[in-house]
Amino acid sequence: MADAATPRRYLQDHSNGMEALLRTIRFAEGTWRGGTTEEGYQVIYGGRLISEVLPGSDPFSDHPQFVVVKQSALNSSAAGAYQFLGTTWETWAGWLGISDFSPRRQDQVARRLVRHRLSDAEEANIDKGILTREALHQLAPEWAALPTHSGASYYGYGQSVKSWDQLKAFYDKQLALLNRETEA
Repeated sequence: MADAATPRRYLQDHSNGMEALLRTIRFAEGTWRGGTTEEGYQVIYGGRLISEVLPGSDPFSDHPQFVVVKQSALNSSAAGAYQFLGTTWETWAGWLGISDFSPRRQDQVARRLVRHRLSDAEEANIDKGILTREALHQLAPEWAALPTHSGASYYGYGQSVKSWDQLKAFYDKQLALLNRETEA
């Protein structure tokens, strides 16, 4: 395990390339929702919102930790902008010392998961604003909606995935927007 200073790096570091990738993951997972509201951060598996399923509760207090069963016999505890499984959230939020499920914290855990999954070369590419098929392939075991080299989900159970062309176009558009904001 890394020393106590290591988690802080992952709580704070990011580049426009990383931010564009996070937006692209949300787009692939179906939680982007235009990116202008916090609504996408409370989506649970199947598309409903935490606030609809647990009315009156704070949707950002913690991962909801319940399993949604769909008629197709698929079930998942995925929730939030990055569709974190309950066990994934518990592990990484615990390691990073995160105690809520706020949009900021979801972004921080997603950033850490990306860096954990990517090779050094692909991490450097992302930080430079370069998205490759290899990067998506390396991230596919974490996010089922991202394509492997074959173009299918890593999990192969009929999971809907966006094509490389769709994801690359979305990434490039988001990167351009972020770069313009940074220059302004």
